[in-house]
Amino acid sequence: MERRYAIRRVEDGLWEVYDIDNYMVVPVGGVALTNLLDEEALDALELLKGGFLTPSKTRKIKP
Repeated sequence: MERRYAIRRVEDGLWEVYDIDNYMVVPVGGVALTNLLDEEALDALELLKGGFLTPSKTRKIKP
């Protein structure tokens, strides 16, 4: 099943990329795609949709 992603604004005004199906923040290389500036979030979303970034299979997120 193809994963679908979107961005949402977090409390501090920054953005995070999340999985639409489970509402979890997307980890890439063990790092959560959160606390991103506008352009960073949009770029990450585009790279995920294009297949240039691949989410980590593990749920462990580095702080």
